[in-house]
Amino acid sequence: MSSWAITFAQEPLRFTTKQGLPTNHIYDIAEDVDGFMWFATKQGLVKYDGESFKVFTIKDGLPNNDTWLLEPDLKGRLWFFSKSQRQGYIKNDSIHTFATKQNEVISPRFIYKSKDSLWFNGTSGVQTFNKDNIVDAGFFNHSNLDSINMNLLEIQKKYGYNSKLSMPIFVNPETNDILFFQKDKLLVYDWNLSFKKEITVNIPLEFENKMIENQGLLYNQIGYFAMGKGVLFIDFKTYHTIYKSFNELVNVEEVKYFRCTSQKDKIQVSIPGNLIIFDNELNLKETHSFPMDMSKLSFKDNNGNLWIADLSNGLSMIPKNIQQTKYYLKNKKIQKINIMDSILYAGVNDDGFFQYVVSEDNFKKINHFTKQNAEIYQIKKNRANHIKYFISAGNSFIIEQSLLKPLHYEKLKSTGDKVAGIKDIATLNGFDYIVTNSAIILNKNKGEPSEFMVFKNGLLLAEIFKNQLYTAGSDGLHKIVGDKIVTFKSQDPLLSVSVSTLMPDNDYLFVGTDGRGVYLYNDSEKIFHLKETDGLSIQRIIKKEKVLWLATQKGVKKIALDQKNIEDSKIIDAFYTADGLWQDNTNDIFIKDSLLYTASDDGLAVLNINSKSYKKKPKLYFNSQNDTLFFKNGERDQITISFSTLDYVNQKQITYQYRLLPIQKEWVSTTTKTLNFSNLSPKLYTLEVKATDQHFNETISKQYLHVIPAWYQTLIAKIGFGLLALFCLWLFFKILKTRIRKKEETKAQHEKKLAGLELQALRSQMNPHFVHNSLNAIQYFIQRNEVELSENYLSKFSQLIRLFFEYSRLQTVTIKEELSLLKNYLEIEKLRFEEKLNFNIVVSEKIDVEEQTIPSMLLQPIVENAVNHGLFHKKESGIVTIKFIFINDSSYEVLVEDDGIGVIKAKKLFNTSSKNYRSNSSLVLQERIELLNQSTNWNIEYSIKDCSEIDIEKTGTCVTLTFNQSL
Repeated sequence: MSSWAITFAQEPLRFTTKQGLPTNHIYDIAEDVDGFMWFATKQGLVKYDGESFKVFTIKDGLPNNDTWLLEPDLKGRLWFFSKSQRQGYIKNDSIHTFATKQNEVISPRFIYKSKDSLWFNGTSGVQTFNKDNIVDAGFFNHSNLDSINMNLLEIQKKYGYNSKLSMPIFVNPETNDILFFQKDKLLVYDWNLSFKKEITVNIPLEFENKMIENQGLLYNQIGYFAMGKGVLFIDFKTYHTIYKSFNELVNVEEVKYFRCTSQKDKIQVSIPGNLIIFDNELNLKETHSFPMDMSKLSFKDNNGNLWIADLSNGLSMIPKNIQQTKYYLKNKKIQKINIMDSILYAGVNDDGFFQYVVSEDNFKKINHFTKQNAEIYQIKKNRANHIKYFISAGNSFIIEQSLLKPLHYEKLKSTGDKVAGIKDIATLNGFDYIVTNSAIILNKNKGEPSEFMVFKNGLLLAEIFKNQLYTAGSDGLHKIVGDKIVTFKSQDPLLSVSVSTLMPDNDYLFVGTDGRGVYLYNDSEKIFHLKETDGLSIQRIIKKEKVLWLATQKGVKKIALDQKNIEDSKIIDAFYTADGLWQDNTNDIFIKDSLLYTASDDGLAVLNINSKSYKKKPKLYFNSQNDTLFFKNGERDQITISFSTLDYVNQKQITYQYRLLPIQKEWVSTTTKTLNFSNLSPKLYTLEVKATDQHFNETISKQYLHVIPAWYQTLIAKIGFGLLALFCLWLFFKILKTRIRKKEETKAQHEKKLAGLELQALRSQMNPHFVHNSLNAIQYFIQRNEVELSENYLSKFSQLIRLFFEYSRLQTVTIKEELSLLKNYLEIEKLRFEEKLNFNIVVSEKIDVEEQTIPSMLLQPIVENAVNHGLFHKKESGIVTIKFIFINDSSYEVLVEDDGIGVIKAKKLFNTSSKNYRSNSSLVLQERIELLNQSTNWNIEYSIKDCSEIDIEKTGTCVTLTFNQSL
């Protein structure tokens, strides 16, 4: 059990209308399930988050601004009660109210709770809430008030009471019990006023109605019945009772105000000037006492902060860190502290030196100053001779062999003056080096006169580092060699910055400056500046292993020394007023075990740096009610997100960073708690905000931002646009292809027509060859007077000419028609050559001569060449063979053979005389075949060989044509 009397060694935080309260008239205090503080006031319901007060009034849905009772439940609701026609609760900053029957004004006074239900009792009896309204709940209500009063009076008469002296009554809506109080027993009835049992109690006072201050039922089914001098607790699970006397608890005789609240693991009882806290088994855990003039009501939140209120002075809050911090020497300007030989000493400006007395838990003065405004310069133990020095501008002392003595040196040898104005002393090789206002004085032996060594103004400190004397003051650090100040080789400007403290170590001399933080100096005159300390005025440096503790004008800093790159050493912890310091401007510090001793102009504070309260992470939250926020249309062009930290003490020392994933990977620092984002593309974003306090406890909270795409940015729209684009592209290419095809068809038609004209022209070129020869033959027959032959020849010739003219206009003819033409031609040639020419035409039976077609008049020139150039020069008779060979339904082969002189001899024979003719004939044939092959109807393969190339015993020419017709 702990007891703590608040004398306000450290002033509490105060809140009035100046800080945002609507009124200084506070009725009740409560903490909701999320840790927010709520206050029932005369001017509305007030929510506090550590930064600002949010006021809810009639405009926001309150039935009455004058709200005077608050009660949280286990469902996250905060119930409020006032003299009104409606009562209700607030949750997530939304107010919900319930109406009474016939808009009756009620005044709830007592609250009864269970884990699932809540009832209240007032002028209208016991009532509760249903879905929309306030309803009666129990035996005592307006509908049966007269009969109930008569029945109650009858019960009281049984025990010697009457209408003027009635029995106190307690009701329990959860168990439907009615308890009648007597001094030595409780009478338990059910709600039908049937007797159940009798409970023995021992209450050392007489009962009167005026003595009853409050009653109620807590979650754990512990009822309380408060009287002027104490409170009776009733455990309804066992019907065990226990009476707690205010006098025994907090030395208070009688109270006129009582408030009892329950939390998860404790029960709080608030009476004017005191807060009493029990565990759930009603064991006393702690008490807190406050000044009566400001504490009608008090409350301890789940973070351990104490809240105090009354009806006129507003609110006061005592942070947990202040409660667990020990304070001494209030309002005294403590400039130096030190622990020497396990004794804590403090030097107070203009007062003297003090020593802590453990048994008294207080300080006693060990000397008095005779001068006003006496500065304290040093409290230190000489490492060489173990003498304790207490140096000040007033009287300076030493403690040597446990004896307090004035600090005294022999007079100066050169002037005979006393050694005065001492600010520091360092001992090297048995000699004392005394730093004064204007010089460094050397004392080799306390029995001998002192002597001036170096004259210099502005010096303040002296230290021994690496067996070398260093001094420091307003113009920086100095090295003393012999009787001279030696100039440093290094030109680093830090060496000339005003120095306020020195701390030697094995490898470095740590130098604390006034405004430039800490730098390290080694005997090679290298300077290493701790960059994170730049801007700090250092009053004291303490090294613990690889950690530095610094007393600064901005609190106490803890730095982890980076052995690889010492200049980049980081601040890893810090302590401020919010942590329990008297003030941030810290004059001196000392570390012993887990205790941090801090000296300031307001006194001495002792903090336990291992306290769990310094390890607690900030409670960061977003002000929106939902984890995921949706933004569409114009909303997404300017998105604003705000966040806060629930902290009633430490808001100023929390820093914030954020990043918006996936577009931001690195953290971005911010000094505002409102973030703005614009022109975000549609997708799901994760906003992470990180809060970091001075102890480097971190909390990361996430808010999801779903930027909804416009209709044209949706996946369906994109697919639709894609399909439309593909359709348009397909349509474009289709139209383009159609146009190209039409152009190609038109071009092909033109080319086909042109080819037909060319073929027709070629056919026309072929006809004169035969006509010329035929006319010569007719002339020959006439000259020979062979009239019958001439007539026969002329008849066949005219028939053939008719066929030539007819077929020359056709692209193709049937094989039957082609055979008729060839047969007619060969018969004419046979007449011309008489018996010298024979011919044979063979057609495969598989070839349908009436259906299968052939380019017109293509074979006649070949047959004509066989006759006129193959057989004409042969002395013997010759034969021309024409064969039509079946390949498939659309292909066939035509073989034209003669047994004449052959291609090779014909070329030699007609190399001169027939050159032009042969060249023209062959060229015309090849051009026609090429034109036919360019069309889509025919693919014709043409070859001509000497028969001797095929069979050495043969003579003549062999022409092969393969016709492939496209069906």
